[in-house]
Parts: sequence; structure tokens; C-alpha cells
Amino acid sequence: MNNKKLEGIFTALLTPFDENGNILFDSLQRHVDFLINQGVDGFYVNGSTGESFLMTPEERKKVLEAVIEANNGRAAIINHCGNIGTDLSIDLIKHCANLPIDGVSSVPPFYYGFSKDELVAYYNDLANASDKPFIVYNMPKFSGVIITPAIMKELRKNKNIVGLKFTHNDFYALQQIRASDPDLIIYNGFDEMAICGFSLGCNGAIGSTYNVIAPLIIKLRNLCSENDYVSARKVQTKINEYINGMVMNGKHFAITKYMISKLEGINYGIVRRPFSQISDVEKKVADNMIASLTEN
Repeated sequence: MNNKKLEGIFTALLTPFDENGNILFDSLQRHVDFLINQGVDGFYVNGSTGESFLMTPEERKKVLEAVIEANNGRAAIINHCGNIGTDLSIDLIKHCANLPIDGVSSVPPFYYGFSKDELVAYYNDLANASDKPFIVYNMPKFSGVIITPAIMKELRKNKNIVGLKFTHNDFYALQQIRASDPDLIIYNGFDEMAICGFSLGCNGAIGSTYNVIAPLIIKLRNLCSENDYVSARKVQTKINEYINGMVMNGKHFAITKYMISKLEGINYGIVRRPFSQISDVEKKVADNMIASLTEN
């Protein structure tokens, strides 16, 4: 199984909603085209960035279909099918099993505090539900579950499990996973720490801020691949200056959608309740970031 197409910079797509909560499919497709022209390698669809847990399964299926149509085979697509239960997740995997995508992924089952054996069984059940390459998602800050090196070693016994999205700040664990499993595809997950992930051998990165700062993360990746970490630190600093503004008051998704709308000249909509909308003060901060981006 050749999974080289799964390496690189993947934008975790946001889902645009109108004031009534309807998905703005045309805006989503125009955004996909814009990002491909900026040079991203792929898309991570229906992730937490896409507000997937605020969407119905049918909506998630339609979002994936819209992205596939807009992408038209140009970039790689990983579809996040995670949900709180095995059958709910498998339903989403079955939907995309015969669609032209390159991989599927899932957060761990959350909320109930499942045991290690239940966690491993969950991932094996999902990975065996199709022949698509499967990417495990380690995001303990929100899932409450840590994918340890020992758990990852156990999961890798399944031939369909080929990757790990590492959204964690335990870089010792990342180094241990990388050193023990050189063939595993590992994505850096925290955008503000991308330089750390690349320095430890991540094959790519999946991030929400790449919706608006894709050229910067691509530049960072290229500098790290050239071992120019002096220049890479400067780029990471610039990335983090934008991140500081984008996550202001916990409104990352709302602010990013506003920035997409302004940068691309489209209506990229708003966030779904119970998320709160962007304020006038936050718009001013976003406007300054937009001006800075367009000047560079």
C-alpha cells in the first residue's frame, strides 16, 4: 500500500453555515478551490474544526460529497468519521468506502471513559469497516483520551491503520512513536507547535489555521525539510502571531470564517450554536490580520 499521497499539508476545513444553520455548499467548494491554488496537499474533512459534532450524519455525508466534487481529484482527502459510538462512526465510513477519497480518520470514543481494550476494539472495528487507509486521532485535550506509544503499537497490528494525527504537546511520546515506527505517517496537530513536529519527523501537518495561512505553513514545512531551523523559527513566530489573534476569546472558528470571507471575497458564513458569533472588536483585530496577510 503506497500512502505517499497522505503526506504533506492538510487543511482541516471549516464548515460554513448561514444564519439559519444551513450549509453554504457553494462557499465551501470555492474555498476548496482557493486552497488548492495556494498549494495545500490535501483536506481533512468533517473534523472538530468543521463542527462535525454539531452536524447530523446526513450533513456530514453531504459536506464530504461537496468537497470531493470541488476537489476533482487534485488533492488528497481524509474524511473524519469519528463519533461517540462504533456503529455511528461505521455508518459514516460505509458511506465513503467507495468514494474517491484517500483515507478515513476518527477521534477516540469519548465522554464515557472507555477502557484501553474498548479503545483498541473501537479503532480495529472502524479500520476493518473499509479498505481505506485509517488515521488515528490523538487529541487528549478534547477527547480525554491519550493514545500512548503502547496503544499505538497495538493498533499498528492492524494493516489498515497507517497514520496518526498527533494533537498533543507530549513530544517525548511523539519521539518514541516516531523512533519505534518509521513507516507510520504522523501529522503534527497543534499549529502553534508545527516546527516541533517537523523537527521530530512528522510526515505532514493537519491544521485549522491553514484555512487562512496556508502559504506560511507550507513555507515552514519546506524550511524544516531543508534543516533551516533558524529561518523556520521566524516563520513559526509569524504563524503564532496570527494564531494569537485567531483564537481570541475562544472564537477561533468564528474569527477564521470571517477572515476567509474577507480574504476570498465570499460569504463563508457563521458558526453554529452554542458557539457565539464574532464581535465588532474581534472583527477589527481580524481586519488587521487580513491587512497583514494581503501585504505579504
